Amino acid sequence: MDRMHTLAPPRPRRATPPDARPGRRRRSLLFLHETRALVRVAGPIVVSQLGGIAMNTTDTIMVGPLGAHALAAAGLGNAIFMALLMVCTGTLLGMSPLVSQAFGAGDRAECRRVLVQGVWLAAILAVPMTLVCFFGLPIARALAQPQGVSQLAGGYLAAIAWGVLPMMLFMAFRQYLDGMSLTRPAMLMTFLGVAVNVAGNYLLIYGFEVRVPVAGTLAVPPGGLVGAGWSTTLVRWSMFAAMVIYILRRRDLAVGVRLAPVAARLRRMAVIGAPIGVQLLAEVGVFAFAVVMMGWLSPVAQAAHQVTINIASATFMVALGTSLAGSIRVGQHVGARSPRGVHRAVLSTYLLVTAFMALCALVFLAAPRWLLGLYTDDPAIIQVGLGLMVMAAAFQVFDGAQVAGLCALRGAADTRVPMWMTVLGYWVIGAPVAYLLGFHTAMGAQGVWLGLVVSLVVVSVLLGWRTRRVLWDRPLPATP
Repeated sequence: MDRMHTLAPPRPRRATPPDARPGRRRRSLLFLHETRALVRVAGPIVVSQLGGIAMNTTDTIMVGPLGAHALAAAGLGNAIFMALLMVCTGTLLGMSPLVSQAFGAGDRAECRRVLVQGVWLAAILAVPMTLVCFFGLPIARALAQPQGVSQLAGGYLAAIAWGVLPMMLFMAFRQYLDGMSLTRPAMLMTFLGVAVNVAGNYLLIYGFEVRVPVAGTLAVPPGGLVGAGWSTTLVRWSMFAAMVIYILRRRDLAVGVRLAPVAARLRRMAVIGAPIGVQLLAEVGVFAFAVVMMGWLSPVAQAAHQVTINIASATFMVALGTSLAGSIRVGQHVGARSPRGVHRAVLSTYLLVTAFMALCALVFLAAPRWLLGLYTDDPAIIQVGLGLMVMAAAFQVFDGAQVAGLCALRGAADTRVPMWMTVLGYWVIGAPVAYLLGFHTAMGAQGVWLGLVVSLVVVSVLLGWRTRRVLWDRPLPATP
């Protein structure tokens, strides 16, 4: 699968005079080599991202027969959990540039030290997330939700609470492996997670009964939505166990460093990661606000929004996976002190992501009715969705560009200024424009989406400027 030679970091470049640039042919070959390396790292990440969508889709499909209350409770439970999840997982992403930069510098011991502190940080972050899950019922009631929905959501959250710790620990180990370009193991574990999720949902949501020759009948009663929560917990423990087994079997990945927490290192990781959490919260939050605004317009508009955003999310996962790979490559070249390597990694990421998203935009414009028809046959929803698909096509390239820039800067551990740029673009500009166009013009649902387009244009331009300033116009940032 992954051999020792796959762990070789980029070689540090010798100092050369500024005018000693390689010839055009050599530059082209180096760019092609970087693009191939990026694709090799990105492929498994993209598949893992799509695997996460597959698990969410499976949950929705298998909970659906339980009725509207169960679906509403699942949505409510996930909404309560999601805000804190974004902040905490984003904070843990502060591991990624530290690992990739250490790996690029050839310092494997430092990679392992980052892992140890990342595991401690994951365990610390799991505490508030677990508490929120256990107090899901009073939180749901405080949100003035129907009693039946609140009760189901509380039980669902209590079940997934037992899977929070393994989920966070798995993420810490994944950041460690990804930072060294070992992205395939997490992909294979995602396959395991999808399989366990399907089987677990079937058995725990609907119940099962098996006759055992000696012990008699083994029966598990139908668990409904709570059973789906326990299935999610089972998935997280399964993936974490697989990750631990993989790490232990790879002697070259053995820790072998001080296992105690180090406050200064934890603080450094949190300083890099916390702004990432705010970035994620700002982006997810503005799209959640769009759902609310669509509900204010009409149920049909809200349904059309949900269908269209599902289509757009699938393409975004490819852009996100490629950009995360770009972040890894940028971090490795920063660690190797290779400015030209950084430039090639950034340009390769931007080129691949924007080209793919431009192609998706053309598909959205060419076959919107067919794409919408994959989700619904309601003519009213499709009619509203056709207008939204035009807006979705309009923001594809900008959505790809903003995530490419965000991840490139993340690879250089530049996260604080990009955080403010995303907050400015999404909430100071995008959300008000979406509200004004949606409710104070005749555009309606299309106006809300045009506000999203404006926010993505602003964020992509700001992050592109920041990328140029940090990774081109200045010396490479010092590694931690």
